[in-house]
Amino acid sequence: MLAGRRTLFILAVMLLAPIAGAVDNQQPVENNLLDIAAGNWHSMEPSESIQSPLKVTDNQIHLAIGSFDPLVDELPKSRLDDNQDYRNSGMAIIQLNHHTGSALYDIVDEYNVFVLDNLGPAAWLVRLAHPNDLPKIQGDDSVRWAGSMMPGWRVSPLVDSNTVYIAAIPAADLMPEALEGLAHDLVMMGADEAWCGLHLCEIKGHPNLEKLALDGRIIWSEPTAELQLTNAMAGAIVGLPEVSNSSLGLDGSGEKISFTDTGIDQTHPDLSGRIAGVYTQFGLDPSPADSNGGHGTHVALTIAGDGSGDSIATGIAPEAYIVAYALEHDPTGVFGRIGSIYDMLNHAEQEGSRIAVNAWGLNGNYGAYTADSRSLDVFVHDNPEFLPLFSAGDDVGQNASKVMAPSTAKNVLSIGATTTSPSGTVANFSAQGPSLDGRVKPDLVAPGVSICSGHSVDASLTIGLSCGTGTHSNGEDLYMSLSGSSQATAVAGGSVSLIREFIREEVGITSPSASLLKAASINGAIDLGAADIPNSQEGWGQISVSNTVIPTYNGNNLETYHDNSRSLSAGFSTLYQFDLDPSSGLDITLVWSDVAGSANAGQNETRLVNDLDLLLIAPDGSMYKGNVIVNGFSVPNGVHDSINNVERIRLAPNAVLPSGNWQVKVSHTGGLDQSYSIVLTGDATLDAKADLFAFDGSIFPSSTSPLVNDLITLRISWLNQGTAGTTQFRVTLEDLTAGTTLYDGVRSNLNPGSMDSLTLYHSFTTTGDHDMRLSVDVDSDVIEVNDETNGVNNNIEEMTIAVSALGVRLVPLGASGLEDSTMVNQTLNPAAAEGYTWPILLKHEGTETQSVKLHLSQVQMPNPLRDDMLLPTDDDWSRYSDLEGPFTLSPMGDGGDAMYLNITLNDDDADLSGATKRYAMAGTYVMDLTAKYSNNPSVKHTIRLRLVVEEVKDVQVAPAGTDGLEAIPGGSTAFSISVRNTGNSPAVYDLDCYSQNRWQVQLGQSNSSSYSFEPLEILEYLPMQVRLYVPPVADGMPASGSTDSITCSVTSETDPSLNISETVILTVKTLELFDTTLVDDTGLGVGPAAYARDINVDTAERLNITLLIENTGNAVLDLTVRINPELTTWTIQVSHGMQTENREVEVNVLPGESSEVRFEILVSPVAARNDENHLVIKTSQDQSNFIINETTLVVKDEISIAFTPIDNYKLNAMVTDDFTYNILTVENTGNSAISLSWSHSLAPDGWEVGFADPPTYLEPRESVQLQVGIKPPAYQPSSDAIFDLGIYATIDNGFDTLQVSATYPVSVESGSHCSIEYDEESRPLLGVVRDEESSQKLTIHNIGNAPLDANISAVLDANEWKVGLSEDTVTDLSAGESIEIEVTVSPNGDTKAGIETLQFTCGTTSVEIELSVQNSQSQGGLFGVLPLWAASSIVGAIILGVLIVARRIKKSAPKDYSGEELVAPDAHVIPDDGIRMKAVMDSVVGQDSLASGGVSAEEIAEALAESIPSLPTPGAPVVVPMGRPPSSLPSGSPPAIIPTGRPPAITTPNPQNITINQTVINNISDSVVQGDVPKVPTPPQVPAGPPLPPSGLPPGWSMEQWQHYGHQWLAQQGQQ
Repeated sequence: MLAGRRTLFILAVMLLAPIAGAVDNQQPVENNLLDIAAGNWHSMEPSESIQSPLKVTDNQIHLAIGSFDPLVDELPKSRLDDNQDYRNSGMAIIQLNHHTGSALYDIVDEYNVFVLDNLGPAAWLVRLAHPNDLPKIQGDDSVRWAGSMMPGWRVSPLVDSNTVYIAAIPAADLMPEALEGLAHDLVMMGADEAWCGLHLCEIKGHPNLEKLALDGRIIWSEPTAELQLTNAMAGAIVGLPEVSNSSLGLDGSGEKISFTDTGIDQTHPDLSGRIAGVYTQFGLDPSPADSNGGHGTHVALTIAGDGSGDSIATGIAPEAYIVAYALEHDPTGVFGRIGSIYDMLNHAEQEGSRIAVNAWGLNGNYGAYTADSRSLDVFVHDNPEFLPLFSAGDDVGQNASKVMAPSTAKNVLSIGATTTSPSGTVANFSAQGPSLDGRVKPDLVAPGVSICSGHSVDASLTIGLSCGTGTHSNGEDLYMSLSGSSQATAVAGGSVSLIREFIREEVGITSPSASLLKAASINGAIDLGAADIPNSQEGWGQISVSNTVIPTYNGNNLETYHDNSRSLSAGFSTLYQFDLDPSSGLDITLVWSDVAGSANAGQNETRLVNDLDLLLIAPDGSMYKGNVIVNGFSVPNGVHDSINNVERIRLAPNAVLPSGNWQVKVSHTGGLDQSYSIVLTGDATLDAKADLFAFDGSIFPSSTSPLVNDLITLRISWLNQGTAGTTQFRVTLEDLTAGTTLYDGVRSNLNPGSMDSLTLYHSFTTTGDHDMRLSVDVDSDVIEVNDETNGVNNNIEEMTIAVSALGVRLVPLGASGLEDSTMVNQTLNPAAAEGYTWPILLKHEGTETQSVKLHLSQVQMPNPLRDDMLLPTDDDWSRYSDLEGPFTLSPMGDGGDAMYLNITLNDDDADLSGATKRYAMAGTYVMDLTAKYSNNPSVKHTIRLRLVVEEVKDVQVAPAGTDGLEAIPGGSTAFSISVRNTGNSPAVYDLDCYSQNRWQVQLGQSNSSSYSFEPLEILEYLPMQVRLYVPPVADGMPASGSTDSITCSVTSETDPSLNISETVILTVKTLELFDTTLVDDTGLGVGPAAYARDINVDTAERLNITLLIENTGNAVLDLTVRINPELTTWTIQVSHGMQTENREVEVNVLPGESSEVRFEILVSPVAARNDENHLVIKTSQDQSNFIINETTLVVKDEISIAFTPIDNYKLNAMVTDDFTYNILTVENTGNSAISLSWSHSLAPDGWEVGFADPPTYLEPRESVQLQVGIKPPAYQPSSDAIFDLGIYATIDNGFDTLQVSATYPVSVESGSHCSIEYDEESRPLLGVVRDEESSQKLTIHNIGNAPLDANISAVLDANEWKVGLSEDTVTDLSAGESIEIEVTVSPNGDTKAGIETLQFTCGTTSVEIELSVQNSQSQGGLFGVLPLWAASSIVGAIILGVLIVARRIKKSAPKDYSGEELVAPDAHVIPDDGIRMKAVMDSVVGQDSLASGGVSAEEIAEALAESIPSLPTPGAPVVVPMGRPPSSLPSGSPPAIIPTGRPPAITTPNPQNITINQTVINNISDSVVQGDVPKVPTPPQVPAGPPLPPSGLPPGWSMEQWQHYGHQWLAQQGQQ
């Protein structure tokens, strides 16, 4: 069967790797691959709908406190028991005899109870309409037991005084507007915090548990936990190749995926233009930024990143749109939620999302069905097209039942993690199932190890490893790698969106249900490893888009059949029939979105409410039941699953199983009406046959108990439930009792899924039971799935009609009072009346006086498709007769044989008396009116009264708070528009607001100016806050008094005529606002008053500071600026414009403009060190609007430097044989002169680093250049950052010492360089014989890191020499290689004698080689010009003259006193070796001066004074800079001596009057190399000296010298 459908294209569809099964790798694609896949998907209709037995219930009521049979067991005892609590709370438990919807609906309709929760099969928690109804309910035949819901049963036994977090479920009948009040009351009960949303409240703290239990607004309370992100980091990192889906042509187009996480990087290029919305109202922080670990951004890009930064990080659905919900508190990184999951997902649904990815869960309650789980089940049941996915969680301990709530919900997909290898295994951190009640969890697994995805630009604590390429604008990586079930959930979410895209666009189901998406995803999952699904590790297997969309077996395409969201009632089944070849295997998955289970039950109790069963019947009668699976495949027989709402049947490929007609049966064994979806994959063909079906209700009389000879209508109908149309066929209706045929006719063709019917008029002439038979296709003209020869004959329907004898008759009367049977059908104008009254004539047609009773049935609504099926009404309807009866009626013909009655149907919820009318709800309502003999109920007559209530569309729009709307710039104001549905049917309204100035308008808690209301029930009132924003001031606008016009319109899609608008005016208020900034004379800000920095000043310094004033408001400001100094002795002048005052000036600043006020301050000339003057500058408009700026002026030296590299904050190096110099600008940013010493960190082995003449002294604000020389080792490869070099400076001003450091990356540039070597010892080019040749060999090495191309030259600046080279170029010489060049020279006869220099050049490198001709001629010069005796005489005379002069100088010096005692200690750095006096003497001998034989004391003193400032600056102790380089730096140190070729030294004069310390310390540590630079020391403490001479301190003397040696000077002068 499959051979004919084999396709070459399936080679393009592989199991997805490395997203192991989630998405396919790129493969060559045929254009019609999707067409083939879509062609293999087929809708299927059941071949038959039949009645089926209900499952027997166990009569147990399941509560958390325990399970019990209320008729057998003693009721459980709790912390708070009160049998009468139902009188206060209204809460009671009702246990029915049968678990069916009809049984429950009857109780609801009869006693007007409100269903709050399901407590097990046939057990329901309800709210009584009145306490007195409980005894009535207990006596109802359909009720097995009813009793009070004890308050203690409503609080989990696990909640105690130590419980910090509590989840509470508010009752479903609590109005949304009452939730805020409930949260307030919970706080009043003692909770620290509480919030309530739809279906969930969360409590933090310790509320009064007794009050919590007694509160009738809460049906259940349990312990909960904080939320936790699931991000286990895997130990092994596995590479992730490109994620792609091109082989399937699916990319997420048209899908909008919501996700809740830590936030999102909205600037990431991979999401550009595809973020549909970012919302923060459910999180802990108004900021959507992903500013901590970056978890949310990683999840978002895993879902939908387009890989524009790097294709290896492409997400699963790269064209999908993202709706983000940020839950993280940015300042603390706490992850949490405000509001219920229901509220959050409901918002996402309104935003257009149909898939929600939630990569988080509760950090506690593992495996439990919690209040959050229940909230999710409620949401999906209410929104059947929305599928949430939740992370199963991470558990490195690999314990059972550790899946996180709320992934334990029934109607979600719980996702675990697998590795990213093609084979795939479950990750060793993925949490295991099952749930505590035994359900299969996780549902699926997906790749979650080492997923390379987005990294947030705002992430401050990156939690993953870098991957991919590309960086953000701030230099941070674009991508990082993470592992965890969070990542797996994101992969699965993207995969489900691709499956949804395929079903929408290719299969043609525009709105696939969540149950269909879940069924398709599970049906196509891959069983990892050995066949063993379902299991607690992988659930139903690993999600696979390819195996879901286009499944195959042995290269052959398989067919996929689906039924989306088919409804089924309890006690009924649907049947599908296929022609199946089991040799290719078979997969069937049934999923239904079940009604929410109870959170108030033991965690081991089933949460299933509606129990559906899946059954496969083989041609040989073998039966395979859903989830009866052994070693991964189904086995016959077994017991139906009563726990899961997912059921599967899997047949392994088996040629032994019989081919032929296989039947698939879905049965509803108990519960409420339930929709389901089913997916079947195999080598199967849906049996395309018609199937005419005469169903229960195919014969429908207008009266079920007509009177003899009454004219009634009989409607007969039938359905073609097959997959093919019919030909013509014959239909008959027979009265078997009377032996008559009421109808015999031929009907035309009937399409599949269509119904046909006709109505007959008939009267029965005899009383008693009449057996009616409807036969469809009497002559077997149609080939059917089920008829008299195939399957089960469903072409015949029989019904018994009881015809009563003439006794009583009910006849409606017309307006004239005449009998008119058509008056049973009436229409009500709801604007005119709340109900309708029929005049009815009750006639007695018997022969004896009889007592006649009257019975009025419940008011019900006919099913729109089948009149015989009646549904309960939404409104409460009362029905009554003006006369109650029983009535005694005389025989027919006698007086008193008739009664005139008025039968009224009234909508009790309607009220036309108020200012706002509440109309009766639109719809069709019926009630059966029966009259019967009291002593013989078989004599009766029934008529059905039908009332059609017309539809009224009306709405009230009421604005409030619209007068006087105003706001300051940057602020907002709000008014409200209340929309009330005053029609008589649910209605949907849209609210749109438009700002004339295009200013922001925000509706409710959204960020949008448009909002679609949920359907509003009749008279439901929904206020919507409209918040209007005035933009912040920019350049003085918006101006004070300007306005904006905002128009809000309410419209309805169902009523185009509805358009109600309201326009409001928003006025901009005056904003008198300004900012001030105080800056010092360098333009640097001083800082706000609260933490303003001090300004260091010098004595007698003239300082300028400036106050910058900016008018940030929208009005003109008249300001006063006043300065108040602490010390008033310092002179201050305040200037602004033409004003100059000593304290205060007036300033006028226009909106959007700025102004300056200058303060000139003269520091007191007598201010001492550390004196302070605190300045307070007050800028004020009035007494309430002012800004204070403060600073303190401190008389103190300020030392600091700044140095900046000229080349992009990095240091460059070229591989040459010399240093590469980098220039740093060094600036003394302090206010005092400083000395500097320099050092640097160690470079790697082979590198050399040093400073070229580093600056050792700087005046305040002086800038100089520091040259850092770097020499790499030969052949060092190029690199942007080979290592980091630390530059350290120690600065000192004589009082304070400061160490400053900076680190810069060292880059190596690419290039080549010639290094020239030759034998310098042999020197073959000296003494070359004339007219002969001599050669010198040179070796050229390429010591660079790139191939060398260079020109070679040899230049000789001398004539009469011939020079030749063996090579004149070097070409493509690789790094590290060398070449030998030979230079040949030849002199001739005219070549001059003497040494010449030959310059040999390779590229930019040159060497000089000496050469000469053989010395055979006179060489000139003194000995060459004069005879030898003359030249010798001249030289001897010169030597004698020098000796005479030297002797005379020596004799002129004093012999008894050197003057050394006049030199203060440590005044010189030269040791006392006899040269000191010579230096003094030399200093006073000027050019062309002659030394005399004697020097006076005054001359010595003067010479000493003049010599001090010109002495060379000595070295100073070197301080090791703070922070040594890391110990992992390579060993070895750079040379201590700077190599040749450095720039010229920079000479910096020493300051005057500074005593120079003589001590020189050279310190080379293991971590730094330090130079010998001076340090200005603190002046030494010396004793008081002798008194000064009358003329004062001798010229050239310092006070310190005088204190030490003044007495010697006085002695020499004869004054002592």
